[in-house]
Amino acid sequence: MPQMIIANRLVDGAVVFLDPDEKWTTAIAAGAVIDDEAEAQRLHGVAKQLEVRCEVIDPLLIQVKVENGAVRPVEIREVIRAFGPTVRTDLGTADAAAHMPGIERQASDRREDGAIRVRKNTKE
Repeated sequence: MPQMIIANRLVDGAVVFLDPDEKWTTAIAAGAVIDDEAEAQRLHGVAKQLEVRCEVIDPLLIQVKVENGAVRPVEIREVIRAFGPTVRTDLGTADAAAHMPGIERQASDRREDGAIRVRKNTKE
């Protein structure tokens, strides 16, 4: 099964993939897809050396599948790392809270805009 090398960049924590030029890229499509086990181990060794140089942390070989030219990790953990969260991220604003019962922004809140407070059941 094809593999890729994934890691996190130390400068900003971004998920990165080792590309064919043995450099890091944030685009999974630009990462090197490895079909040979010996080559996979060699590139993993290269990635470990880049880890020693403090470019990345925790380089791993992951299983991927290639369908219609698109690369996609097999394991859900790696899918989330590569493509982002599995939940909607557009619901974290105060506007979205207006549509959710029990959640409201209070006038006395000193939190930054977009922060919301969950109102617990109390005897108010």
